[in-house]
Amino acid sequence: MTAPLLLDVTDSVATVTLNRPDHLNALSSELQRELVEVFADLDRDDSVRVVLLAANGDRAFSAGADLKQMNGNDKAGAAAYLPMSGPTRNLYETVLECGKPTLAVLHGWVVGGGLELAMACDLRIAADDARLMLPESKVGLGANFGSQMLPRLVPMGIAFQMLYLGEPLDAVDAHRVGLVNWLAPRAELADRARGIAAQLVERAPVTLRRYKAMVRVGSTLPISTALRLDPGPSPYTSADRLEGAAAFVEKRKPHWTGR
Repeated sequence: MTAPLLLDVTDSVATVTLNRPDHLNALSSELQRELVEVFADLDRDDSVRVVLLAANGDRAFSAGADLKQMNGNDKAGAAAYLPMSGPTRNLYETVLECGKPTLAVLHGWVVGGGLELAMACDLRIAADDARLMLPESKVGLGANFGSQMLPRLVPMGIAFQMLYLGEPLDAVDAHRVGLVNWLAPRAELADRARGIAAQLVERAPVTLRRYKAMVRVGSTLPISTALRLDPGPSPYTSADRLEGAAAFVEKRKPHWTGR
């Protein structure tokens, strides 16, 4: 049986790959649980500096919820997962709260829960064939996480458009409204993503963790309150601050320890 999730760690970059291409990488309960475990482990792994989230198959990054599995559960009389229960809640929050920089590598269809998973990442790069959509209004579901994350990433009118109509944005429009950070030709997508990851590895890890904590916690607060937060590790008292200053003076690359 093929593993639904693959993991590779090379040069301090973890690549997590959805591996259900025959099912358009639909987020089965098993896959959701594995994603939660992997992201929790990577968050604790000091050898990992950056996490890429990608997918195998030509047609889709992810088709979102596994509706076939959901329908089977309904016919069997199983209780439905509510938005803030079960593996779905843990999945999006675990990815969102991972302390490492996260980059979603998108191609083909990026649908429903698949788009929500991508929005839980800090950054997104999309191939020119990507189509991003939240079609829950068409099938009687609700994009609970997406309804909260989308208006934090795009103008509110665009968020309502995507949520109400459930129609796709192509890659160019997704980039134009800020839902995607970078575009790449499909053939160059993986290399471009690895290049961005390599750049992130060269940055001070303590500083990146601090930025992530400050942005996630402080972005909805008044600036005067946010400036007085002290979340995450402090770069000001870190060994990496001393190393960064020394490397600058000595005209060499810094050797970060993450401390």
